[in-house]
Amino acid sequence: MSFFVDVPKGTLAEAYSKFKSNKLNNIADGGYAYALINYRNMENNIKAGREGKCYCQKCGDTKFLPHITLEADRYYFGVEICKCINADVVKQSFLYSGLANEAENKTFATYIADNEFTQTIKNRAKDYLDYIKANKTPWFYIGGQTGAGKSHICIAIANRFIQNNYKLIYMRWVDVIRQIKSDLGNNDYIKKVKEIQVLYIDDMFKGSVSEYDITLAFEIINYRDSNGLITIISSEMLPEALQRIDSALYYRILANTGEKFMISISPDVNKNYRIKCS
Repeated sequence: MSFFVDVPKGTLAEAYSKFKSNKLNNIADGGYAYALINYRNMENNIKAGREGKCYCQKCGDTKFLPHITLEADRYYFGVEICKCINADVVKQSFLYSGLANEAENKTFATYIADNEFTQTIKNRAKDYLDYIKANKTPWFYIGGQTGAGKSHICIAIANRFIQNNYKLIYMRWVDVIRQIKSDLGNNDYIKKVKEIQVLYIDDMFKGSVSEYDITLAFEIINYRDSNGLITIISSEMLPEALQRIDSALYYRILANTGEKFMISISPDVNKNYRIKCS
């Protein structure tokens, strides 16, 4: 996409000549002068970028690429959006999601799949993303053994969503429940997580589970189920334990994950990578 200012040939030719010779202050037409001042500033930043002083060597972190073209008897002052702006949008999306501090170290590349069960989990996660690419909206649930990389694989999935311009919120269950319980009159956050395009609930039902926890979880899950909104869930709770706590909640999740994307990691201390790495 480009934005152009159309000016007569003679006017801009004179202005641009003075602009190049750094005599911009002598230009009578303030409108063209303003445009060219910005143009010169962008050129200076681009030069800094090429010297390695900026993140983007193409635009010098301005997010724009200036250019002047001649067509027939008119000059066009143009500004084209640099492709690096996409990276900036992604960065802001990570900040919005709440995953900015986690995302860099928890990717598919850093997920260690050194045995059959971890390779199966990694393959299922990649298959899940393929389903999304096919315009399907399944959910992903992984529950069971603590320290087995459940959050890691879910954050790797969340990473891909954000990089593909999905709006996502990371909801760490314990922290959020504590916050909501301390301010029961404030429903803004609950509304936000119910309606966000993609929601990742981390460690759902960790610790003791109260009736309020179940009610809140059902409110969020039921809304997202009814509105076809993508949901990713990790939990220390195996699916069968979730079913015992609240069957209605369990079946709504299962209806969206199917058997393939409801992953169960049976208790096994050998699957606890936190212990292995300590």
